[in-house]
Amino acid sequence: MAKISKDLGAGGTLHPREDIYITGTLGSLNAEIIVASDGASTFTLDLRGTFSMTIEVSGSIDGTNWLAIPVRPINVASVAYVAAVTGTTAGVWVGECAGFKQIRARVTAYTSGAATVTLLASVGILTPQLQHSTTPALVTATGAAAAAVTLTIPNPGAGLRNYITYLSVNRFAAALLVAAATPVLVTTTNLPGAFVLSIPADAAAQGTMDRWREDFAYALASSAQNAATTIVAPVTTGVIWRLTAGYYVAP
Repeated sequence: MAKISKDLGAGGTLHPREDIYITGTLGSLNAEIIVASDGASTFTLDLRGTFSMTIEVSGSIDGTNWLAIPVRPINVASVAYVAAVTGTTAGVWVGECAGFKQIRARVTAYTSGAATVTLLASVGILTPQLQHSTTPALVTATGAAAAAVTLTIPNPGAGLRNYITYLSVNRFAAALLVAAATPVLVTTTNLPGAFVLSIPADAAAQGTMDRWREDFAYALASSAQNAATTIVAPVTTGVIWRLTAGYYVAP
């Protein structure tokens, strides 16, 4: 899907749009490299060398105002998006830049060393279907008898959301349970519609387990970016709660 672009000079020469890149060295706070991304869909950030710093990738339409773009690694263990590349690990990260005229990689926090950086703007597209059909991260929380339990899916970072692939609620009878007239409500925060689960309140013998699980055909997105998501099981006489959530992080 090449794009024909025109020089801004008087000649007006037409050129097919190709992948373009720039290479530089980032070794100080606010050091940066910028690549033109007009007509590009995605970008690749390649980091090499020995360094300890944070590098943020951002896009701009006017060359003055910049918006941070989440990136995800393609050659390390984690497949989650991050707001910026932080630490000492060399590698390759990718992101989407359609709609931006320029892409910038900039050092926003610096400790030591220097990174050799290549920033490439491409007309190609990402294929994240595998990432979005797997569950790369799990969190779980277990309470004591007759105690409330809060399961927290961590804040994913700026420009990112939590996407929940499944929720599991286990109700263990630490004592004889007597049936109640209303269900037990497990509440949530930062999920659409203030999502609430109705858990059975039937009688149960001591030592038995009631299991509830929901696998979402399409991952349930958190309502707000850059915010943690919680699932809360209330104090319930004679019950030990165990809550588990599978999720991934993405824009």
